[in-house]
Amino acid sequence: MPFTQEQDAFILKAHFGSAVRNEDGTWSYSFRSCREQFMEEYPDVIISYKAFANHKTRIVDRFENKNCICKEKHTGRPLLRNDEVVQDVRQRMEASPKKSIRQLSAQAGVSYSTCQRILHKDLRMHPYRVSVLQQLHGLDYENRRNYSD
Repeated sequence: MPFTQEQDAFILKAHFGSAVRNEDGTWSYSFRSCREQFMEEYPDVIISYKAFANHKTRIVDRFENKNCICKEKHTGRPLLRNDEVVQDVRQRMEASPKKSIRQLSAQAGVSYSTCQRILHKDLRMHPYRVSVLQQLHGLDYENRRNYSD
């Protein structure tokens, strides 16, 4: 169950509100007190003990490391298909349009599938090859004409 930002802030306040300073100078925090305060404030929220403990730990760590409880944006894997690479592939294809994708990927220094995506999605180039399947000979014209009559 996802927690709201309001609930996250309350958990953080309850966590630091339950702090007790030990004789050696370290701080102790009461998980039980934090959980009880949360259950009193939000009685309609049903959450397991383990899920609450994991979430509280995650929020406290996030606050201590970044001074913020907001989540970071996950950018995911960076794309190699940027404008520089697209322009490089375009120039290479304009220079020699009969080049295979395998040769193009080796020269451009990107993978085969990246070259294929650039050609299809960015440059709108689709491969084609003219292949002669049958060849017409001199007698074929007469045979076709006789057959049609």
